[in-house]
Amino acid sequence: MRLNQMKSSQVKWFIGLWFVGFLGLALIAGIFKALLMLAYS
Repeated sequence: MRLNQMKSSQVKWFIGLWFVGFLGLALIAGIFKALLMLAYS
């Protein structure tokens, strides 16, 4: 039972970290795109 609980919390952490990483990448990409648009306008 305890091992199963550990695994589900690890899965939650993995999904949470992946989601945060994905959002961070999207934010960086958006800022980079905005800077490029400013540079070429």
